[in-house]
Amino acid sequence: MRLLRNDTFEVSLSSRGTVESLFLADDPVRMNWVIDSNYEQEAGYSNEDKHFGQWHAVVDDERIESANLQPYIEVVEDLSATVTFVHDKFKVQYEYLLNTNGEWKWKIRCSNPAAHTVRINGFHSWFSLAYIMFRDRDVLRNIKHSCAVFPHLGGDFSKFAAVRRSNEAPHLAIYSTGERVAAFGTYCSYVNRFLEQVSPSLDGMLYHRLSFVEDGSSLEHSADSDWIYGGGYAPVTLEPSEEREWSFIFTTFNEQEDFYQKAKKYGHPHWTYSFVTTTEGKFIAEVEMPEQEALQSVKMYSVTDEAGTVKETDISNEFKVLSEAKSKRLRAVLPLKSAGEIKLVAELNNGKCDVLVGNVLEPVHKILEERAEWLCDNSFNTASVTRPYSVLPLSNQGESLGKLSFILMKNLLSLPVPAQVRKVELSAFFDLRHHWFENGDFMLPKPLYGSFYRIYDFDYIGHVYYLLSKFDKSYLSNGSPEMYLTWAAQVMCMRLDSACHRNKREKEESKLVGVFILYIADLLEDLNKRALTYWYNKLNQLWLELVRGLQQGAKEYQGAVTEHFYDNAGFGLTFEALCLAGLTDVAELYAPLMIANIGFSNDYRANAPDRWWEALSFMTHSLWGGLVAGAARSSYEVIGDTRLLEAGYRATMAMFNCYDWNVYSTTRRLKPGEAASTYSIAAPNLNMPELSRNRFGQSIFKKSSDPLFSSLFSNIEGDDWDMGEELVAYLLGFGSTTYLYTDSEGELRCVNGLIEPAERGWEITSYAAYPARYVMLEKGLSFVSASGENVKSILFIDGKFERAALKS
Repeated sequence: MRLLRNDTFEVSLSSRGTVESLFLADDPVRMNWVIDSNYEQEAGYSNEDKHFGQWHAVVDDERIESANLQPYIEVVEDLSATVTFVHDKFKVQYEYLLNTNGEWKWKIRCSNPAAHTVRINGFHSWFSLAYIMFRDRDVLRNIKHSCAVFPHLGGDFSKFAAVRRSNEAPHLAIYSTGERVAAFGTYCSYVNRFLEQVSPSLDGMLYHRLSFVEDGSSLEHSADSDWIYGGGYAPVTLEPSEEREWSFIFTTFNEQEDFYQKAKKYGHPHWTYSFVTTTEGKFIAEVEMPEQEALQSVKMYSVTDEAGTVKETDISNEFKVLSEAKSKRLRAVLPLKSAGEIKLVAELNNGKCDVLVGNVLEPVHKILEERAEWLCDNSFNTASVTRPYSVLPLSNQGESLGKLSFILMKNLLSLPVPAQVRKVELSAFFDLRHHWFENGDFMLPKPLYGSFYRIYDFDYIGHVYYLLSKFDKSYLSNGSPEMYLTWAAQVMCMRLDSACHRNKREKEESKLVGVFILYIADLLEDLNKRALTYWYNKLNQLWLELVRGLQQGAKEYQGAVTEHFYDNAGFGLTFEALCLAGLTDVAELYAPLMIANIGFSNDYRANAPDRWWEALSFMTHSLWGGLVAGAARSSYEVIGDTRLLEAGYRATMAMFNCYDWNVYSTTRRLKPGEAASTYSIAAPNLNMPELSRNRFGQSIFKKSSDPLFSSLFSNIEGDDWDMGEELVAYLLGFGSTTYLYTDSEGELRCVNGLIEPAERGWEITSYAAYPARYVMLEKGLSFVSASGENVKSILFIDGKFERAALKS
């Protein structure tokens, strides 16, 4: 090992020229920011060819790998090292330079040593930061020694934020200062022990890969659909002695805004933008330029037809100086009436380009109404099948029932469609009772997974029964509101009471928080209102016992462990539960985990809660992405940290990519009302290249090379079985509520809506599907409409909300 160091970094290089450890000099916990061989051996993985700095290239159709070449390493004191690999057709040189400014500069050069021209179809280097789920019930290891990695790609200003999962700064920032990066891919190593009846059952790690040259072959079919980044997929021809160079600066940062402000030091513009807007709103982009640079032009690109025609619009003149802001920001406000993804390409006066990727949605209520109609037309069995009135695709997992809850919730917030409520009631009355319980007895769950059942399944069942209880009896045919309310209470009492379960797994899982957090408070309130005293007392006692357990385990972050070793489904809902219970002191222990978990990027699709196991890559998962986003939003109203509000909104709107039929950048297209549960953000996804920047569902794993995956999902059909509850979380929050707050520069900001100057004060236009609530938490202000009334816009005058006059 060779050790390089300065006042910020300690870098250890192996004899192969790979980075085996990267420590921050003053880090008290001594986190290694790259994946190293020690942990691989401990966990039983073997991926030495993917350590940081290993590379491979395809030159004149020949694959060349650094692992097969003998590097020459030259070290100058402890501040720099040069690693050289020579092949007859391809020479690669790495420079690791640690300067006295507390930075680490990584330079990559490739050149042609041959006497003839060579063609490079791909040149890829492993960039394996410590994106690890440690196989360890001691969650502090996952919190303090692992990071999420959020990429910013496109143009000349690629950058990567590696955020420690504890959100304890300093974090690691990597800024591109050389040629463009073509792609950012991942490979996942994992162990899945789900069927072994052990909790936690899954661990793994992602190896990140930078593609300096990519002709699209790593991405298989997805490159053809990727109009946003596909223009960067091309081979490179090198003349004899010709070389190319890429370079990156590694430094530290404290929080998200610091990451962007530091980027300006290295020539990167600082953007803020509307991640997602609707055709009823306006897209806003603001930019702050680095010193000595100016904005030359901005063009917007979009695709609005199946043929894939790319439309170009010059919007340079839309950017105006913000005279009221303290900084010299430029802002463009763009009314966009066509739904679909948009790409902004900004050119600087130095000839370099930067990229933003956003999205314009149909009005969200239209997306939800199309979805409910599609489900009712396509996803319900009749009485004459093996599982009468079941919802499709068939699944033993309760997640599949989220669609029922969504349909009910949508019908509660808009004019009810009796036929939709009827279909859900039939499914709830017949299928839910008799598929998940012996003879319909809520005290006797069926072991649908061989010898065990999942506690979490009952959260979904209870939710359906509870929402049915909210309907007037005129909409119900098989039972009364009181009966369904009682059934919801019975299911939840069984679910939360460990004495009702025989096996160790189920007893342990009964103590874990789940989707029931979306409705437990309302369920208790309604039981009390309807004088169902026995069930209220019993459920309230069990709820308080669960909260006490969450409170006692908070300092050890036990809420972060679910079926997996470290799971945002655990700490997200635990955070929300503690906030709901008013235990803000312990809830705040989980707040940093939430903030570190939700992505931030120049591409709206990467603004998702960090998760990997459904796609074997970092991804958006509609259900858990939406639920974690919802937990961030609802907890903001208790904690008051605007980072939670902004993160919750980013992640919520990224989730709609799984429903959006106007997206043309994926191989998997959707028809109005269709959905796919997962979107793989990475490109390429090296485990399953066909998933690269693509939408899919669990049925994709029927053909997986992993025998457990292929058997687990062998009977799954369709792409959308584990969806729906995230839309309920949306409807409970951003589906009805728009927020105002004051930023650090004293400027009024609006989340989930548009703020514009009015004749007096400001006009706020909501993007919510069913707008009924406006909140400015810092001033304790709120406006709530009458029941069933939608208020699309409101005035904010002299620190108060006022109804806007009706427009003629």
